[in-house]
Amino acid sequence: MKCPDDSTSLQRQNYEGDVQVDGCPECGGIWLDHGELEAIEDRRENDYRAELKTIPNYFDKSYAMALARSEGTYMCPRCERAMEKREYAFCSQVMIDVCPQCRGVWLHDDELSELEVFFERNRLETAEIRKGFLASLLSLMPEQPIANGKLTQGS
Repeated sequence: MKCPDDSTSLQRQNYEGDVQVDGCPECGGIWLDHGELEAIEDRRENDYRAELKTIPNYFDKSYAMALARSEGTYMCPRCERAMEKREYAFCSQVMIDVCPQCRGVWLHDDELSELEVFFERNRLETAEIRKGFLASLLSLMPEQPIANGKLTQGS
């Protein structure tokens, strides 16, 4: 697979134990196949106590999100479809690129650690975050024909 940022070949690497991710040696980006982010969050091996003691700079995070929204579209390194930009869990202030086809996630340099700090800072249960993330993925799916008198989301 090639990096969506710079076309460098992605390299398999371990992250937090036995989770295999695909990382770019040039830009530091990480490709996570469907389910790998959840596996990383379940482990919580990295120590973010120092980051948790600081007050987040919400202004800079909002500005960074606005810049990320204006960036071009990245192509999925797995299935080569255009990825969608989404704020993870609707409240993390971390913009990620998500493939609507294979549901993989492209994270730019440091976005994974930002997400891990987000989880710990808010002390939210992993299941609650996943529910918000899955809802954001469903919003990417086209509506399906009416079944039993109701519109259904794609699966």
